[in-house]
Amino acid sequence: MQVSMLVPEALKMKKKRWALVYPNYEYGQSAAATFKQLLKTGQSDVEFVAELAPPLGKLDAGAVTQALADAKPDAIFNVLFGADLTKFVREGQTRGLFTGREVVSLLTGEPEYLDALKDDTPNGWVVTGYPWGSLNSPEHSAFLSAYQKRYNDYPRLGSVVGFTMIKSIAQAYKKAGSNDTEKLMAASRGMVVESPFGKITFRAEDQQSTMGAFVGKTKNDNGKGVLVDAKYMDGAKFQPTADEVKKLRAND
Repeated sequence: MQVSMLVPEALKMKKKRWALVYPNYEYGQSAAATFKQLLKTGQSDVEFVAELAPPLGKLDAGAVTQALADAKPDAIFNVLFGADLTKFVREGQTRGLFTGREVVSLLTGEPEYLDALKDDTPNGWVVTGYPWGSLNSPEHSAFLSAYQKRYNDYPRLGSVVGFTMIKSIAQAYKKAGSNDTEKLMAASRGMVVESPFGKITFRAEDQQSTMGAFVGKTKNDNGKGVLVDAKYMDGAKFQPTADEVKKLRAND
């Protein structure tokens, strides 16, 4: 879903030679495969000149950065996160990997990762994330105020997801009138929940939440990473259709 949110921005760049780097497990593999498929659909002449999949949490930043540079891509799609992301960005900045190249990156605009990058935060990466400090909707303002009052800190994306998860469980329990698994599953189908990002729905066909994400650009703001020019992307507009889900789950 989040890859689908980034692809339109990647297509606007009109870059032909792309390199990919992602952690070598299902999340990273799926993200890379989806990006390649969707980008190729929108731009038939695109070339994927390098594809690196280091083990999660064991990034050899120097080797990966050098391999990407040697491929001479016009743009990079990054799926690394956590400590791997920090190592990759620092090494890439040192070696000039990102100079003159566009970067599209999953998750990097979340406070969890921008906080760790600090002064190493690159400018202008197109990312998914959470611009907690610039949202002024009633739902988010109420959440932010309550969170800061309770914890004397600002929320991360995990805070929003965790809060909404607990609300969803409570609402399903109330609707089902029971903690029986089957009854809770039935109650959650089509259920609408108020979240800090507005109303979300648990789809009736597969119980997937339609909670979306923000797409924007990274900015190094006096040594602190922030997400700017961010726009909320409704998850319902980017999820696989019911028919696509049936095909993907044909063996279930």
